Amino acid sequence: MTKRAVVILLTLFLTNSLRATDPVVDKVHWSSFMAHHDMLWDSLPDNWFNAPFLGNGEQGTLMYKLDEQTLRWDVGCSAAHDHRPVEKDDYSDKNPTVLNCGRHFIGHLQLKLPEDVTMAQSRLSLWDAEATGTLNTKGGTLDWATLVHATEPVMRFELLAQGTLKGAKLVYVAEEARNPRAVRALTLKKPVDEKRVPANPSPELTTLNDGVHTAVHNLHAGGQTAVAWIQKTVGGKTLLWLSVKHSFPNKDAVNQAVAAVRNAARADQSEWVQAHRTWWHDYYPQSFISTGDSYWDSFYWIQQYKLACATRDKGWIIDNQGPWLQLTAWPALWWNLNVQLSHSGGYTANRRSMVSAMSHRLDINRDNLAQNVAEPYRADSYALGRSTSGWDLLGDAGQPGGREPLDAKIGRETGNLLWGIHNVDMEYRYWQDTDLRDSVLYPLLTRAVNYYRHFLVENEDGQLSLPETFSPEYRIAADCTYDIDLLGWGVGRLLELAKEMKLSQKDEPLIPVWKEIQAKLVPVHIDEESGRMIGRDVELTGRHRHWSHLMAIYPLRTLTPESSADRELIDRSLTHWHSFGRAMGYSFTGGSCMASLLGDGERAFGFLNGLKSFLQPNTCYYEIDHLPVMETPLHGATAMQEMLLQSWGGKLRIFPAVPTEWPDAQFHQLRGEGGFLVSARREQGKTKWVLVKAEAGGTVEVQTQLGNAKWINSKGVKVRNEQGVYTIKTAPGDWVLFWPADQAQPETSVTPVDRRGEEYRFGLTN
Repeated sequence: MTKRAVVILLTLFLTNSLRATDPVVDKVHWSSFMAHHDMLWDSLPDNWFNAPFLGNGEQGTLMYKLDEQTLRWDVGCSAAHDHRPVEKDDYSDKNPTVLNCGRHFIGHLQLKLPEDVTMAQSRLSLWDAEATGTLNTKGGTLDWATLVHATEPVMRFELLAQGTLKGAKLVYVAEEARNPRAVRALTLKKPVDEKRVPANPSPELTTLNDGVHTAVHNLHAGGQTAVAWIQKTVGGKTLLWLSVKHSFPNKDAVNQAVAAVRNAARADQSEWVQAHRTWWHDYYPQSFISTGDSYWDSFYWIQQYKLACATRDKGWIIDNQGPWLQLTAWPALWWNLNVQLSHSGGYTANRRSMVSAMSHRLDINRDNLAQNVAEPYRADSYALGRSTSGWDLLGDAGQPGGREPLDAKIGRETGNLLWGIHNVDMEYRYWQDTDLRDSVLYPLLTRAVNYYRHFLVENEDGQLSLPETFSPEYRIAADCTYDIDLLGWGVGRLLELAKEMKLSQKDEPLIPVWKEIQAKLVPVHIDEESGRMIGRDVELTGRHRHWSHLMAIYPLRTLTPESSADRELIDRSLTHWHSFGRAMGYSFTGGSCMASLLGDGERAFGFLNGLKSFLQPNTCYYEIDHLPVMETPLHGATAMQEMLLQSWGGKLRIFPAVPTEWPDAQFHQLRGEGGFLVSARREQGKTKWVLVKAEAGGTVEVQTQLGNAKWINSKGVKVRNEQGVYTIKTAPGDWVLFWPADQAQPETSVTPVDRRGEEYRFGLTN
């Protein structure tokens, strides 16, 4: 063999080897990177909004002071609901389901000190999901540490005290199993609580032979919430393991909680803690974002932490407060925005286990989705009310034209299930799980669309029109845009799915019905000056924090800026929506996502910055009368994702709306529709490289922001360039790497962007 032949063969070998390997290497030093985003405290927090919080998707705790000598660790459990039957609903309150089947209080731990705290420091480690702190008094010190185990239903609390604080112990305080909405009503001198008759029995306190303590709530309507804990002194430290469990209809929660704390207390503690840490260390690198903006980077990673504290794979849907229940009017699931936004960031973040609770709970509660509609429609329809129990999704749904005896607005709020199913559809589209499509998405969507079929009426123009429904948080209207948008998306998606599943009209007799609805559904009403209206003869004339009339823009993206006329309509509608004085919390995140859809990074960033004034020291958030809620900060992280990557209409859009303030942004393994994982980096405002990896295989367009690019790819990939938009055809595992045509192939490692400006710390230090 000649020397030239050897060189050629070596070159081919190296080229094929390169193409067989994912060319991007994760070089993030995760522990130190995440430490930059830890929350710090140099004083004791005093409420939900500035406390360190921990959770494992079901159990949760947060720490704050009651006074200068008393600390409190809340004990929360997302599973713990009341179960009074819907037949007992009292409609004099507009949200009876929340009172009868909502969350209930459980209890808390207290640490009482003999003298005032003079100094306190705390840290919440995101990487290890552990909170630690030090307290000083005039005569002593106390170090504390708390974790909620990632995979076991147990919280652990650790104390090491010296001086006058030596001997400090945690004391469990059992609370009455009362509904926070009812308790709040009493504080407002509304006698709502009297309607929960009879009240749940007081908790029963017991100490077992081995020192395990229990507090058991045997609920009046069935089921049980139980807390078990054991406190020991080990090597000079006080350790307390606590578990809170809920069971229904059985009353075996106490057995589960006792077994959990016994197992935890007997375990090798170093191995037990390491198992907890390992779960979190595997969780974060599923995707990566770094913008170089210290405030928003820290905010983003705290939301990723918060998300995994609040839900888990096929676990509990995130309700308005997650595992950290407080005094509130909203101790349940709210389906006209909150639930959907809370889970919205897990799709692009490549965290399926953080979104699967939605599809799982909707799937296993189908009978109750039918029960939610009036009896004449239960044979073929599903729907969700404004608010439901998180346990069983029961809650009377509104219907077009109104439903007695529900509140006039709630009795007409109809489209919420379709919005929830849109989240399920995102799970399918982003992971290409055909089992999910066939067994969950398609049947759910069919029956949700069926519900509307009972109320559509042909008008004098031959269009299918809707009686009055309620546009969430605004006004009642016929041909309500909220419902028209969702119904239009629903029938269109059903037709797409039927084609994808190769269903004939014989297989699916509803296909011609869906086609008729799609062709004849009344169009959304448009005003020449203000854009999209609330509904027929109803304009937007005042401040409206919800974007219920703009659903087609976001999140449905059935109205997109690909034509100049549609772009102008989106811009006009968005501008008008935000023209009525200062917006409110999620108005900013929704506005940011719509501006990103338009490719306007500066406007998107301006909206995002509008959220800052609503965020509390620990990134939590409140609405009316300082009532804690979850969804808006989580959706703020989603808004950041929309600036970096968009996936719709069969196209991946790389850095579609990055503001000038983020010239060096990078992301890794963000997920798009079709199961494509995308990584990319910008430097000095220009895209340096883009990697697209096909998890499921298929065809996708890639708008790289590179113009004419060079690329390399794994063997078998087909790439076509059409004016800077690249169409790639892939098999599972294939990848393509793009970079500027006037440059050599770049190094494609994942490293954090250099942080610009002063480091920002959430907590109580800024």
